[in-house]
Amino acid sequence: MSEEKLTIDLNFDSSRGHFLRAIQHQLDIVTLLLAGAAKVSEEECEPQGFHNFSPAHGAALPHEQARSKAVGWLNTCFLRDSIEATDQFLGRCLSFCFAIQIAEKGKATTADLDEIVRVAPQRHHKLHFPAKLQELEKKYGVKPNFTEHVLSLNKLRTCLVHRLGVVSNLDANDDDQLVAKWISSKMVLRGLQTGTELVLTEPGQGLQEEAMLEMHIVEHEKVFPVGSNIILEPYDTYSTIFTLWRFGLACSEAVERFVVSAGVPVRKA
Repeated sequence: MSEEKLTIDLNFDSSRGHFLRAIQHQLDIVTLLLAGAAKVSEEECEPQGFHNFSPAHGAALPHEQARSKAVGWLNTCFLRDSIEATDQFLGRCLSFCFAIQIAEKGKATTADLDEIVRVAPQRHHKLHFPAKLQELEKKYGVKPNFTEHVLSLNKLRTCLVHRLGVVSNLDANDDDQLVAKWISSKMVLRGLQTGTELVLTEPGQGLQEEAMLEMHIVEHEKVFPVGSNIILEPYDTYSTIFTLWRFGLACSEAVERFVVSAGVPVRKA
């Protein structure tokens, strides 16, 4: 008597692509909105038609103050949404690794399949951001580069969402500080003859010799003492995108190493 065979394709490329598209779209949106906030005039912001009303008469913000607060609000909302996208990606990584661990046995029971498609994804979704990273490392040996940076950004998000950006003891380390860490890039021209390096900061820069263009990974951080308000700049926002992008790639590589170590066949696209 032959056994029925059910084959399930585990498509991790789809999960990785979904995450990368999410932060790409956030980059596109935040770039457009920051450019608009920088250029919009006071006249263009005058209320029009049905929007011409004042909930608090005489309390309207001056234009430049509104511009500044708009940029701050944008940076804050972006951080919240980008960490949320990363949190969802980590949940998918956990569910994928869980399925690979069962696939390693070569056969699965009906209960195993229910765990893969229903129970485990729900359990992973409910875990908090740091707990997802802890479980990836503890159960599957998945510890991506830049984890420290991403955890610091999640602390930043938690303070912004739950305490309106005012740093409390719940957010701080033993030195009564919340330390946010990013990685970013800088483009450097390096002269092939002299070795001279020029950091590119604006269009049109160059060296008086044949040169090679290099991308260097750099780190930067901000320290927010207890009681201070979190204020983010556009550079922090772009650094957040870069950090999460590099983290996502590193996480994908770590998951793929786990698959190889499990001996599960991988079908290349």
